[in-house]
Amino acid sequence: MKKITCFIPYQNEMQGFSTILELQSFQCVDRIYLMGPEKPDYCPPGCLFLKTTSLTSSETVQQVAACSSSDFAMVYTRFTALSFGLFALERMMEICETSGAGMVYADHYQLKGDQLLEVPVIDYQAGSLRDEFDFGSVLFFDAARLREAACMVQHHHYRYAGSYDIRLALSRQAPLVHINEFLYTEVEEDTRKSGEKIFDYVDPRNRERQLEMEQACTAHLKAVGAWLAPRFVPVDFSETDFLCEASVIIPVRNRVRTIADAVRSALSQHTDFPFNVIVVDNHSTDGTTEVLRELASDARLIHLIPEEENLGIGGCWNLAVHHSECGRFAVQLDSDDLYSSPEALSKIVDAFYQQQCAMVVGAYQMTDFQLRPLPPGVIDHREWTPENGRNNALRVNGLGAPRAFYTPLVRNIKLPNTSYGEDYALGLRISRTWKIGRIYEVLYLCRRWEGNSDADLNSAQVNRNNFYKDRIRTWELQARMAVNKKGLTPVVDSLFEQQIHDWPLARQNYEALQQVENKTLNLGPLIIHVQFNPARILSSGAQTSKQHIQQRPCFLCASNRPVPQEGVLCLDKYELLVNPFPIFPRHFTLTERTHTPQRISGRMEDMLHMATLLPDYIVFYNGPACGASAPDHMHFQAGNKGFLPIEYVWRRLSGRVLYQTDQGILRTIEEDVYRFFVIEGSSIRTVVDLFQTLYVALPVVPGEEEPRLNLLAYTEADKWVLLVYFRTQHRPACFYATGDDNILCSPAAVDLGGVAITPLHKDFQKVTSEKIREILSEVLPDGELFEQIIRRIEL
Repeated sequence: MKKITCFIPYQNEMQGFSTILELQSFQCVDRIYLMGPEKPDYCPPGCLFLKTTSLTSSETVQQVAACSSSDFAMVYTRFTALSFGLFALERMMEICETSGAGMVYADHYQLKGDQLLEVPVIDYQAGSLRDEFDFGSVLFFDAARLREAACMVQHHHYRYAGSYDIRLALSRQAPLVHINEFLYTEVEEDTRKSGEKIFDYVDPRNRERQLEMEQACTAHLKAVGAWLAPRFVPVDFSETDFLCEASVIIPVRNRVRTIADAVRSALSQHTDFPFNVIVVDNHSTDGTTEVLRELASDARLIHLIPEEENLGIGGCWNLAVHHSECGRFAVQLDSDDLYSSPEALSKIVDAFYQQQCAMVVGAYQMTDFQLRPLPPGVIDHREWTPENGRNNALRVNGLGAPRAFYTPLVRNIKLPNTSYGEDYALGLRISRTWKIGRIYEVLYLCRRWEGNSDADLNSAQVNRNNFYKDRIRTWELQARMAVNKKGLTPVVDSLFEQQIHDWPLARQNYEALQQVENKTLNLGPLIIHVQFNPARILSSGAQTSKQHIQQRPCFLCASNRPVPQEGVLCLDKYELLVNPFPIFPRHFTLTERTHTPQRISGRMEDMLHMATLLPDYIVFYNGPACGASAPDHMHFQAGNKGFLPIEYVWRRLSGRVLYQTDQGILRTIEEDVYRFFVIEGSSIRTVVDLFQTLYVALPVVPGEEEPRLNLLAYTEADKWVLLVYFRTQHRPACFYATGDDNILCSPAAVDLGGVAITPLHKDFQKVTSEKIREILSEVLPDGELFEQIIRRIEL
């Protein structure tokens, strides 16, 4: 029988005794770990103790994974009593194994006082990125996959986000499977109504926790290729076909107690521009319609009753923004809320122009019906930052209020015809392309009362709402992954054409590239293209001694570049520049914006993201002693895919698999003197982790700061490929030779990829297959050193 290692939080014998007895009754339970900050005076027989400071920390996650030596692991997350149904653990084992899940979780019962309630949970989706996703209190893992996920996040150190972090990592390698069966009973201690729980995530007291959750989610989005850099399409406000500047839009159904207050709050706004108020009265039956008719004496109020009988709040918004009198900006006001002051509308409209954004979100104050403040008080969503707000929006359950939109965009995108999540869906879509502006002062009073639509929902309604928002996130996640697959290609194409047109040196050298001489050599199964390229003399013969570097200005720093050279921002920390001395038909340099030394450590993730953003290119790195002509300034380069023979040759070369999982593989290529490593992974995080495993096994020359490396990275279908060349020498003997033996050859990533560059014609004529073999044998490791590296990896 396969076995389970169980982990339960433990305070004292009274608290944990019944749960321990419950687990010990199962033959499939191998061992039980009690988790807590201090070892108890009495540890029940058959139990082990695991010292943990927090159930949610990275440290605890790593300990649990390391101790999960059985086939499966079960983690209980509550301090209350737990009881299982008949053969429930065996059922979890069966489903986990047959479904290939990394984790399973189940519907269950909750004991609230003397009531036993059914608690169904929902299916996990790719967009289930909420850190408060409800799995229930029993998490059941495939232990091997749990250990693999722990390895993926072993360098993370979270106090609050450790369990969230490993859950995301686990979801990248295997499904998280919901068992639609009631398998256990837990005791529920949080007896608040649904409407009292929904603002926990924006409570200022949870700020530190939220920052950690954002970091973990951002890392996950980067790993799956859905992270978006802070680059936005400009908003053009020049459209003039509007009768007024702004419209306050209020969808309403049966709010006779509050609608008059909301409308008067909107009509009382002080502005220096014309505005109106559009109320979409969705067939109210409680007197709301009559109240609105009484208020219609103000010509600024437009009272609409839809012809359709099936509109949700989103449908009402669509009706309002497509009305001929809707203003340039559509501003939200719920039918039971108020603006905080007569200046709120002006501040919102001003923000559009000042921040050049397509949507504005303000802050609000929680109050009761009589406008007395309620906890948690001011909700300002300060977790939104210009740098990462559009990404963190996929984790949180709302974007804030009041919300306002540039009307032409809403008319084009349209809201889903629902009464929950419609504004969130629109905000996510806008944030994918355009900037969202923020106002952090209170503009809005959000009244909580028994009439709120989310005041006290039953579990089925909560599940339906949460499942729909997860679905919205899933669709948006997929859309962003598709955006990233297109990457920077259109922007890069435009930059290249502009630079060729405006920069004579670049134009001259790219035109000359079409006339360079080429010849092809074969080295066994290897194909080597030799290129006579005189423009590369500066790079091939570059002086890279410390003294020389100190004496010359850095040609990659913005202040020292040629006047015509312009760039495109990439990953918010690099500039993509056209390389004026090309090897490829389109050759770019990606230079870090600050003057920092050429080092790959800590930047592998950047390199792989560049490969994602440049799907038609191969990105490469030359170490400071491996061909980098600017070892003092961090940079990558990129050139057209399909240009380097190694891209389509390496799979035919002999080698060994060193490490393999469902998510990635690390292998060698060993073809005569041609020895290097290949990493493939279905996520960026997998490739980064495998590279780190290799990186720490590589020797470092005394006096240097990192192993000598040349790297080539590119995307292929839905995976990333990284070629890692470890170097023993910077340059071959022929570079330093005199007379006829001299060949100006300083091999770097491009040369190792199968295109040997010779800037002198005499050298182009002299290079043979045997000379290439000799050069490779000098700069790449010999068989003995290569075996030593492999043994270090295997340890």
